[in-house]
Amino acid sequence: MRKKCLTTCVMIAVVLQLLGANLTSAVEVTSEQSAAVVSHCDTIREDLKRIQKEDARVRVYTGGYYETILTKFITPLNVRLVENNLSSAGLVENQNSFVDTRALFASDFVSYQQGLEELVGMDCKEKPGEFYKELQIVRQKRKIVSQDVLKMRSLISEHIKLVNNLKGRL
Repeated sequence: MRKKCLTTCVMIAVVLQLLGANLTSAVEVTSEQSAAVVSHCDTIREDLKRIQKEDARVRVYTGGYYETILTKFITPLNVRLVENNLSSAGLVENQNSFVDTRALFASDFVSYQQGLEELVGMDCKEKPGEFYKELQIVRQKRKIVSQDVLKMRSLISEHIKLVNNLKGRL
């Protein structure tokens, strides 16, 4: 899993390096960037296709992982605590946040994948400026998905802390 994520990150870095991307620059495309897109178009498209496939696999794995955590740990624990009159507002709030963030992750990922699919389908030799602008948009969408994953990890860590606190009180 980590190897695939690392590979994906490296591939994106390579694509951005090939494009001469400046992270602080505006979306305006320079002639050098257009020339780089045109000259490396085939390589960029192949890299993007590979990233698309890898990200889809990672999303399935990650989505399944978070679904399992929710259905086999978070929800059953909260139900059991309610049945035994030991309910904790923190645990319930954390569960609700996790459900909302997971739904947001799924929605943001679909938006990212659609943007990436459009990007892969673009003719970067004919319209390098449009291709580069779309790449910037897709990069932002991918960053949002990454933030969603970090939020879910944070919520899982918080849930574990809340469970340990509850365990200490019992």
